[in-house]
Amino acid sequence: MERVACFVILLILSAATVQAQQIGDPRKGAGLARDTCSRCHAIARGEPLSPNLRAPTFVQLASAPGMTGAALMVALTTPHAGMPMFMLSRDEREDIIAYILSLK
Repeated sequence: MERVACFVILLILSAATVQAQQIGDPRKGAGLARDTCSRCHAIARGEPLSPNLRAPTFVQLASAPGMTGAALMVALTTPHAGMPMFMLSRDEREDIIAYILSLK
């Protein structure tokens, strides 16, 4: 019984560690954002307005109440008004999301 309890504790701790790990690489995401998103969005801190005034800045996106990686993933994979659909890999989307969330 003691072994089972130890095993369960190890499983819980390893699951918590996996969940705590950051998904995506913010540095790679910054480069991708510069290449892909900066024509419409202000992508860096200190940029008060986006080139396309209808496009939110990345700081605004990061600071929006309830903004999560899942919400950003939906935004990057679901067509919506004014947003072109880019052919990004899952890793690229995760890197851009990590970068946006790093701006909180």
